[in-house]
Amino acid sequence: MLPLKLVRSIVLGETINHNPNMLTQKHDDSDDDDGPSHDRRRYKSPGLVFLPTKEIIRDTYRLATIARDLGLDLYPTPSLSHIIFSNPSSSSSCSLQNDAVPIPFPSLAATPLAHLRCFLTLSPRAFKIVLFRSDHHHCPAAATGWDCCSLSLHSRVVGARVATMEDFCRILAGKGWSFCKTKKNPSSDRCGVFYLFKKVDVNRVRVGAPVDGPCRVRELRLPHLDFGNAPLRILQYILLMTDDIFCLA
Repeated sequence: MLPLKLVRSIVLGETINHNPNMLTQKHDDSDDDDGPSHDRRRYKSPGLVFLPTKEIIRDTYRLATIARDLGLDLYPTPSLSHIIFSNPSSSSSCSLQNDAVPIPFPSLAATPLAHLRCFLTLSPRAFKIVLFRSDHHHCPAAATGWDCCSLSLHSRVVGARVATMEDFCRILAGKGWSFCKTKKNPSSDRCGVFYLFKKVDVNRVRVGAPVDGPCRVRELRLPHLDFGNAPLRILQYILLMTDDIFCLA
């Protein structure tokens, strides 16, 4: 179960642990101009409305959750700074670069309007673009991986806190994920070790593919994490990619 302040942050956009990148003020989802009385201090930042429920989407974590439920594929970048969306009905491994839409994670605030429009082409009739008014002078920058030691990753499988990468790997292995670990680079001052996780979703066949065609493959690439103080955006991404295996508490 998610803590109340994280739920309020996700649903209402309220600040958690003084994160400057969350929007805390009220917004108007109208995209009309203010006319002559428009306050020059205001700006308009683009966002999305999920049409089936008129739900306002203002952060990438919730957007990606809904998009994957609609059947879109997600591809993380090695830095985990973006989520790349593509539509499996129109994309393939050779055309992914042309059909992919990169969206900053975990905040939509820095997303170019052109990228949001491209995202709409991947999910027709499911979203529309709106502009949120704000009294700030400029749009907040995207989150850069601030730490959050008040939240910890817990396993829904064993009901215990995940303390080490070994615990994390053991839990994922028990839920059908395969993984490998890269070797440490002796010439690097940093750890340089990455864990590569992979799972084939046999029950999620690509749209339009034959029954015996390729299934959806989920991949997760993580550095060696200190789960006592892991960046919140990485913990959010783990929740997004692993469904109900973990929770934050």
